[in-house]
Amino acid sequence: MSITPDICVIDKREQKKPRPGDKHALIRPIRDSEYSIRLYLGLISAAEFCMNFVHTATGQAVNSPFPYKLWSVPNPAMSWLSIPMTGQLKSAEYTFGIRPEDILPCEEKFFLRDGQTCLFMKRPGKRSLRFTVSIRQRQSSSIDEDVDVLDLPGHPLTSLELL
Repeated sequence: MSITPDICVIDKREQKKPRPGDKHALIRPIRDSEYSIRLYLGLISAAEFCMNFVHTATGQAVNSPFPYKLWSVPNPAMSWLSIPMTGQLKSAEYTFGIRPEDILPCEEKFFLRDGQTCLFMKRPGKRSLRFTVSIRQRQSSSIDEDVDVLDLPGHPLTSLELL
C-alpha cells in the first residue's frame, strides 16, 4: 500500500479521495462539533469503506480534530454477530507506522468494513457517538453460483407465545 496526496493505492488499484461536494461521499455532522465524518468507497471486494474527518462548513479534510477513541463494537441489534470485530481502531497511517504528529495535513483516514458498528468515545465533555457502516449490494460470487439462495424476509413470529 502506498499513500500519496489525494490518492491511496491498495493492491495496485487507485482509490481517489473525494473532493468537497463529491456526490459519492456520505457526510454526517458530529453533534456538538464543527466537524463531520465522511465515508467514501474503498474496495468493494474487501467490503471496505474509507472514513476521514472534514470541517462541516467547508468540506475540507482534516486530521483527527479532537481527542477521541474510535472503537469497533458489537451492533446493538445483533451483538452476537460482531464479537470478532471488536477493538480500538487506528488510522491507516498509524497502522503503517506513521506517528500521529507526522501524518500529512488532510491525509488521515480509517478503513471500515461494510456493516461495521463504530463508537467514538472519550470526546472531551461530549456524549459518545455510534454509527453503523452501510452494507453494499454485491454481485454474485462464484460461491453463490454453486448453491440456491433462500431469501428469508422478516418473519411474523415476534413473541415466544407462538412457539
